[in-house]
Amino acid sequence: MKIIFQDRKEGLIRLKVDNLDDIWILSRIISKDDIVTSETTRIVKKSDEQEGKRIKLKIKLKVEKIEFQKNMLRLLGTIIESSNENVPHGSFHTITIGRGSKISIKKEWQEWQIKRIKDAVEATKKPKLILCAADYGDATIALLKEFGIEYVVDLSKSLPGKKKEAQKLYEKSRNEFLTELAKLLEEISKDKKVNKIVFGGVGFLSENFKKTLEKFPYLKNKIFLFKISTHGKPGINEMIKRGIIEKVSRGGRISEETKLIEKFFEEVSKDGLATYGINETKKAVEYGAVKTLLVSDSYIEKLKEKNKFEELNKLMENAEKSGADVMIISQEHEAGERFSKMQVGALLRYKI
Repeated sequence: MKIIFQDRKEGLIRLKVDNLDDIWILSRIISKDDIVTSETTRIVKKSDEQEGKRIKLKIKLKVEKIEFQKNMLRLLGTIIESSNENVPHGSFHTITIGRGSKISIKKEWQEWQIKRIKDAVEATKKPKLILCAADYGDATIALLKEFGIEYVVDLSKSLPGKKKEAQKLYEKSRNEFLTELAKLLEEISKDKKVNKIVFGGVGFLSENFKKTLEKFPYLKNKIFLFKISTHGKPGINEMIKRGIIEKVSRGGRISEETKLIEKFFEEVSKDGLATYGINETKKAVEYGAVKTLLVSDSYIEKLKEKNKFEELNKLMENAEKSGADVMIISQEHEAGERFSKMQVGALLRYKI
């Protein structure tokens, strides 16, 4: 995401959308009654007698409904202004936001929303990462994104048993599997334009994979090898929890969220410095006891759909005023999915 123009006094920010992560973030930031301006298309008629023609124009919209569809964002609302005089004000329209779109948003901004935009801007400067968790015969490859993990492909291959009489066949099959995995990683990294690959191998697999990489010079300087205890999705989650991602690339939204959630559940389990549920969390905010407010993005989406977001929005605003950090937790990774059942919670400065 890029910030093209910003006037905090007027509450106006103009942005350029770079990727799907940006679209997801905007779906959480834009709310009902926000004023959004963007280029769009619409069928326009100069008169009732004439046939309509689809044209490009700029429209300012008062948002009534937000629909996130993974690869695009649809903003439905009423037209306030239009660059074409034949478009009636007050009529309904839908603006579609995708990669490359430029959009202006005017609203009463909260600090957590500004922080999400700044995080998205910083994320574009960080290297994209491929994650791979592998054991002999099984590997899972995923793409680390700002809002979660996109599982790209599973590679599974049946290997012969480790019997003494079949040792050579076993070693040959094992090497063939590693070569096939290296080819797949090279293909995906080129297709996704990825700068770095974080590779976790069970047992001695990473050490043996290092030998395979001698035949793949494209991968050698992009790949970072680590030893893990399991493969597949659990292996990917292990790499995140152990902070392996941070060793390769500074920061990382998912790593940050995972650490906070692990700390949250640790405190909950020992009846320590944590609380959850809308009423208990609201009380903690009123006492000024909240250090970090945690809100599941699925909870935000649910309340927006029911037009009941205002109470939670006020809670986040009050938390910021009391000096608390506000973290919107994505449900698109294991820790975030676990937290989504809690909906809202907080890490506390002191018990109340």
